[in-house]
Amino acid sequence: MKAKNGPLWRNRVFLTVWGGQSISMFGSRVSYIAWMWWIWERTGSTAATAGIGIAAAIPNLLLGPIAGAIVDRHDRRSILVAMDLINAALYGLAATLLMLGVLQVWHVYALAALTATAMAFHRPSLQSSIPNLVTKGQLTRANSLYQISRGICGLMGLLAGGILVGALGVAPTLWLDATTFVVAGISLLSVWFASPRSPMGEEGWRRILEDTACGFRFLRSRRGLFILILLFALINFLLAPLSVLFPIMSDQIFNAGARGLSVLSAGVSAGLLIGGLLMAILKRVRRHGLGVLLGLLAIGVLLTLFGVSKDLTLSTGILVMLGTAVATVNVFESVIFQSRVPNELQGRVFAAQFAICEGLQPISLAMIGALLTVASTSSVLIGSGIAVILAALGGFAVKGMPRL
Repeated sequence: MKAKNGPLWRNRVFLTVWGGQSISMFGSRVSYIAWMWWIWERTGSTAATAGIGIAAAIPNLLLGPIAGAIVDRHDRRSILVAMDLINAALYGLAATLLMLGVLQVWHVYALAALTATAMAFHRPSLQSSIPNLVTKGQLTRANSLYQISRGICGLMGLLAGGILVGALGVAPTLWLDATTFVVAGISLLSVWFASPRSPMGEEGWRRILEDTACGFRFLRSRRGLFILILLFALINFLLAPLSVLFPIMSDQIFNAGARGLSVLSAGVSAGLLIGGLLMAILKRVRRHGLGVLLGLLAIGVLLTLFGVSKDLTLSTGILVMLGTAVATVNVFESVIFQSRVPNELQGRVFAAQFAICEGLQPISLAMIGALLTVASTSSVLIGSGIAVILAALGGFAVKGMPRL
């Protein structure tokens, strides 16, 4: 099936894929609250809480580029279905272990690593499928709808997660997430769309490795795209500890417990929703690179203000604006790559992008525990915010970057 020229709201295939993945996003945000609070409450350790992020980041770093090469040589829809159902089985297993009273911290780390492995194949499959579902002129709006979904499902999921964990415990939230993955997989089975790909051929895995290198070579040959990815790698390094700092701040600064964690996380999701809506109603934008740099500058300023704030309500408001800026940056970045990378290479290029951008996250998460022994959470956030501002200003100095 080729992308339809009509309005998105009449594109049944796109709406089905978008709807199914949105439901899955809701479940994932519900279980996020459950996992983060379960680890923090059980261990009271920053390092243990950061361990979830480290376990999730390593598979993407190691397997991401190879996954992209595989995605470009197989049916992307089939990969999406398989990964959704694998994640459903993993969360169902975790819920069962918890109900039996045998779930351990290392089980959670193993689950995080396994689900991240599945997502290493899922993410480039989904990103590279969008240009096959919509026309080039609809890419900004289509990506905006995914940001809107992240906002709505994140907001509802995080708030529901706080309620469910407090009222029913962790296990029901895990069963809910497993169910939403099943729904996402079934929705994909109900539609079909084209996946430009090449056969494996007789060379097999040797060709896969060559294709993996091809994704990196393509990025290296496009100076603007490569510098943009390096900039995002630095930003991700600085923002990665937020997921670890939220439970600590909620518990020690705001004295709000799991409710505070839900509120802070929901603030970011509300911002993602607002940013997605703003991007969806914008007319066609030509200078996406300028939008990325301005968004990053706003993220740096807001992160600094978040570090200064000691009030939960004010902090949540800052996070709403932060989420809005993040959504804007994400949409512009997606359109830049989807419109400048040949579709038959997008799986490899997106996987290489994810590996580079997220490659420093395990180091960042491993450092945060030690850093918090010598610095306060406020100092860490303020320092990170200033670094993001400097990185964004550096992007303006790169020739051609604002004109991407």
